[in-house]
Amino acid sequence: MSEESKINALVNIGQSKVAEKAYDDLLSEPSKKAGNALGTIVNIGNTVLWPIKWVNERTRIYFENNLKKYEQELENIPEENVTEVPTEISMPILERFTYTSNEELSNAFVNLLASASSTETINTAHPGFIQLIDRLSPDEAILLKHIKSNPAIPVLTIKHYDNPEKRTEYVFVFKNKTGLDIKIKDIKFPENISIYLNNLESLGLIQYSDYYYTALEKDYEIIENQHNQLINNHFNKYTEEKDLKRAKKESKGMYELTDFGRLFISACIKK
Repeated sequence: MSEESKINALVNIGQSKVAEKAYDDLLSEPSKKAGNALGTIVNIGNTVLWPIKWVNERTRIYFENNLKKYEQELENIPEENVTEVPTEISMPILERFTYTSNEELSNAFVNLLASASSTETINTAHPGFIQLIDRLSPDEAILLKHIKSNPAIPVLTIKHYDNPEKRTEYVFVFKNKTGLDIKIKDIKFPENISIYLNNLESLGLIQYSDYYYTALEKDYEIIENQHNQLINNHFNKYTEEKDLKRAKKESKGMYELTDFGRLFISACIKK
């Protein structure tokens, strides 16, 4: 046997032992529901399908941590409602369990797998959601949590017309401010909020409208107050109200969830 063949044989043995241990773990008493939900792929005949990178201790830890979270979610599903997850959902998610370490993104994968494990929610578990999670940043997952519990995101733009009489040339006092950079404390890079919203829109999860709900009026006031100094710098020379109205133009819009976005959130963003 060549040296390369010996190495490959050792790797295969290592992979097989890791896979067999994972199999035993899944079928242990605390994991009986997981064993039922993942029955198609978690069996001795299919252990060769487990990623070879499981022989790496770090990726194994990632996998076990994510699997534990999945088992915790299964505890909320009555035994009679547990159903076998389609392999086009279970296989790619279990593979991502081996390298997804970020809490927000791993939770999204766990929630999607749990949604696909119940007869009550499997209809919400679209296989395409896996690729959508791949294209989310951790901040965007946090942003979706906020969107889940709010009817819409206000968007405010203020222009300054240099020539109020003609109203042809203008500068932006500020553009597309939402106030989320202050409202959501957990976002790591608040300066990227507008980029995050653009990405969520490109994924079909949210859509922009140039109209808004009257319930958002207070939110627009809050956004404007957050930028009082900037606004005053532009408009403090207008002492007459009529002149200020001619020079200042507010544009109000909002982002809200699409139907596709609501389905995604119901399957992947639980808390």
